[in-house]
Amino acid sequence: MSEILLIILVLVFLFGSISLAIPSKSSRKISKLRMNAKMLGCNVSSTIFGKNSFKNKKSFDVSYQIKNQTKYKEGHFVRDKDQLFLYSPVKLKYQNEYEQMVIDLNNTSKHLEEIIFSNRSISFLWHEKEGISTLENILEKLNNL
Repeated sequence: MSEILLIILVLVFLFGSISLAIPSKSSRKISKLRMNAKMLGCNVSSTIFGKNSFKNKKSFDVSYQIKNQTKYKEGHFVRDKDQLFLYSPVKLKYQNEYEQMVIDLNNTSKHLEEIIFSNRSISFLWHEKEGISTLENILEKLNNL
């Protein structure tokens, strides 16, 4: 009797170890999405490690980055409810193109949570659970700014 119990216990531990090693359906989906994002030209990097300027980094595991081909070369915008608001630099508010920039960004996607423009790149946080079609939409609109 104790041999059967020992065999069952070993099988339970073996099954548990194997099931931990197999990725879940959601992790496979996110992995596929991030691979597709890289094929679309995004650089996907962790917000947990390294130096980054995002304010929502606790809510997002990764940030996405693309080459900046827009006319906007600076600005950090953070979503508050339904609108993206300027976080920094404040001097941007006093430039002629600021109002149009805010309108363009708020028309990009409601799933875009934070965006940082620099001379070389555009970094952003978005809700990955929305899928690749949402990312494609965001990328298209960012490239058309």
